[in-house]
Amino acid sequence: MQCDCKDTFEARVAEKVKERLPEGFTEYSASLEGYVLTLTNPIQERLTIAYEGDVQVPKKNGGGFKRQKIKTSIQATYCPFCGKPAKAEEEAA
Repeated sequence: MQCDCKDTFEARVAEKVKERLPEGFTEYSASLEGYVLTLTNPIQERLTIAYEGDVQVPKKNGGGFKRQKIKTSIQATYCPFCGKPAKAEEEAA
């Protein structure tokens, strides 16, 4: 992402969560999930939402159905917090 929304929101959520924790807590560690590094040039961090499920499909030999898993993901093209494009704009040659 081209913005710092991930870091900003992680810090804001951590602040609110820490207010509710008992006094004397230690080793706090948390982060927004769903951000992955993309193997592009340059390497970027993009919000990626998992899409998982299952479906009953006919067996190849014709006798009944079998369960098949559905697993894919969707990458955000814009930051869901500020609306900036996730991909860096191409520099003019």
